[in-house]
Amino acid sequence: MKIVSDLLTSIEGIQIFYIVGLLIFVVLFIVITIRTMRMPDKEMENIKNSILADGESEEITTSN
Repeated sequence: MKIVSDLLTSIEGIQIFYIVGLLIFVVLFIVITIRTMRMPDKEMENIKNSILADGESEEITTSN
């Protein structure tokens, strides 16, 4: 691992990739969290029921 670490520290401007990767992660985490929190209760119930159904022949309705 020392070779990889030395190689990455010797590359000029490599820090920007760490920052960009962290920013992408944080933005996606925030978007997914907000989208999940704003999801209607009925849609959450449908998702929960579809996961628990596990191949049953009963049709699961979704609200649009």
